[in-house]
Amino acid sequence: MHRAAICLAVLALVCAGPLAGQEERPPAHVYEAFHRISFSDLEDWNRAYWEYTVPVLRKLQEEGLIQGFGQWQHETGSQYNIRFSVRTYDWASLGAFWGEYLTRLQAEMSEAEWTALNRMIVEHQDEIWDINSVTFAEPARQNTHIYSATFRVNFADIEEWDSMWSDVMAPVLQTAIDGGILNGWVKLGHNTGGPHNSKVLFFFDSWDDIDDFWGTFLGTMAEEHTDDWARITDMFVSHDDVIWVPTTQDGM
Repeated sequence: MHRAAICLAVLALVCAGPLAGQEERPPAHVYEAFHRISFSDLEDWNRAYWEYTVPVLRKLQEEGLIQGFGQWQHETGSQYNIRFSVRTYDWASLGAFWGEYLTRLQAEMSEAEWTALNRMIVEHQDEIWDINSVTFAEPARQNTHIYSATFRVNFADIEEWDSMWSDVMAPVLQTAIDGGILNGWVKLGHNTGGPHNSKVLFFFDSWDDIDDFWGTFLGTMAEEHTDDWARITDMFVSHDDVIWVPTTQDGM
């Protein structure tokens, strides 16, 4: 695990970077909120995020309650079109975050704005993940795409599954990082919510990199790690892939 990389780019910190002096305190958990927002409301949702949400979250980051945050929009896959995430240091900070965040956010908005914002959420899902491992290019580059791969692994196989990622696939992924087609990857373990129990986030600069990566990675695994690859694909009973891009202040 690259400690510096954790604080530089874990989970593609889009809105703000870590504070000086926090480099040795990596985050332990990721809270993800997935929203389905009506397309007619996306512009207003994004405006409210930058006008109200980002200043509140930046202040909470400055105070050390959260390590980082970000918002992404749907590109491919999933029924949700907004992914919001917050990274915290421990369960205590995650619990304290919600009270502070909602109180401060609501105080910044009129009652009508607060009601309108909540009404925009047609559907919603929450998940909490433990950060198992983080590997990024050094220095980490600005990310434009997150390829999120989630798996439902048989619980009897989860220890072997984790070992396969660290012992077999990690060296292949490092080759992709060294070759410049993969910016980094983060492995997450299930904590709370959702149907899956393992998630891997891959970070890319472009769609072309995504295509190049999967062609190279899958080919290498099938040709050079045939038996391991067969075992890996046998361990999960379902999976889901989603591609996200970060929202910007200029628009969705």
